[in-house]
Amino acid sequence: MSKQTLYINLYESLKQQIIEGQYASHDKFPSKRVLGEHLSVSNTTIEHAYQLLLDEGFIYSKPRSGYFVSDIESLPVIYKNQSQHFSEINNTSVKKSDIKYKYAFNMSEIDSEYFPMQQFRKYARDVFEDNEIDLLQHRSSEGLWELRQQIAHYLFNSRGVSSHPDQIIIGSSTEQLINLVTDILKNASFIIEHPSYPPIKQVLDKKQINYIQVPVTQTGIDIDAFKHNNNNIAYVTPSHQFPTGYVMNLKKRTQLIHWAQLNDDRYIIEDDYDSEFRYSGKPLPALQSLDTKDKVIYISTFSKSLYPSCRVAYAVLPQKLLDQYHQLEHKEGNTVPVHMQKLVSNFMQSGSFERHLNKMRTVYNNKLSYILERLEPYHNQLQIEGTLTGMHFTLTVTNGLTLEECLAQAKDNLLKIVPLAQYNSDETAPKFIIGFGGIPQNELKAHTDILIQSLTK
Repeated sequence: MSKQTLYINLYESLKQQIIEGQYASHDKFPSKRVLGEHLSVSNTTIEHAYQLLLDEGFIYSKPRSGYFVSDIESLPVIYKNQSQHFSEINNTSVKKSDIKYKYAFNMSEIDSEYFPMQQFRKYARDVFEDNEIDLLQHRSSEGLWELRQQIAHYLFNSRGVSSHPDQIIIGSSTEQLINLVTDILKNASFIIEHPSYPPIKQVLDKKQINYIQVPVTQTGIDIDAFKHNNNNIAYVTPSHQFPTGYVMNLKKRTQLIHWAQLNDDRYIIEDDYDSEFRYSGKPLPALQSLDTKDKVIYISTFSKSLYPSCRVAYAVLPQKLLDQYHQLEHKEGNTVPVHMQKLVSNFMQSGSFERHLNKMRTVYNNKLSYILERLEPYHNQLQIEGTLTGMHFTLTVTNGLTLEECLAQAKDNLLKIVPLAQYNSDETAPKFIIGFGGIPQNELKAHTDILIQSLTK
């Protein structure tokens, strides 16, 4: 969608809200900053839309006070065909969201059948006992100390990441933490992967931060491309690149660390996506564990290791950036409920978290092994990559079927699969991201049968 279309659509939507009475006469209109953050669009888009509303008299401005809704009775009459147009848009969006699939290889799901619900319920009751009354009070924006302490222990033992609880910041999502990091890194310019994890691009676009995209190869991001620009922040997913599934090799990891150490203002943001689940070979160390000069910002989340809706993520800041974090004048308050933080902390402290991870590694490894074994007879038609780690891999169709033909056959079979092209990949042959984590064990055969039927000749 072009920038022009974006601000016109926004203008039409806001005008419709005013005409339909969602605002009363002389109500204060949202500020450009607030609306821009809420909709994740640029200030320029908001300004253009507001200017059209001003020109047509739907809103008026007061110096140093903001924008206000004009007298409703004096506003233009909305025409019937315009009402019909908005109705059609709303009906279309409903129809799109109502599409039902019988089979789906989703990336963002876990196998909830094996979640230790009884134990988690116990810890949930514990955090609401009388002796935990202090949890009702405000806590620091960095997050609950006990949880940060448990995360520091876990990261050191599992990923070799050295950190003090003071360096750990709790947030509700990777996107929120990226947003925070960009506030800390003033006047930074970014290097991100191509294709890339969507939240990083969304944050940079929203905040109009300069960035370039560098291709990802089977061994990780193309380090040679770093030599041809002066951008100073690299955002990478080295343990299981999203969406390709590639793993950055040790040589590139050390090259990337060396690149960051050459200049004081260079940093690496390591999103350790899917690192908990590795199925073959020795786990490669986290970038942060290789760093001797405090140049890596480490980010991860509990969305796969626990469950997506728990909304707990964390960042480990280098000491220099931690000082800059504390100097920020307007820090967003911690958005993760304190009771949830305490619950996760207790779950980790008891050893239940580690036992759960060990069990889920076996569960997901068994699922992956089954799918790969079933796909093996079709190796001349389907190329598989990215199976060492994580809960998804990629499947390239090499039998001559086009992307449109693959998607049409999948639709006929009520199968939902996501093409890599959705992430602006440069792949020429049809390539799909196959997420297997959330498929129940007793449905795995049927899902795999339909996948084969949809992508082979």
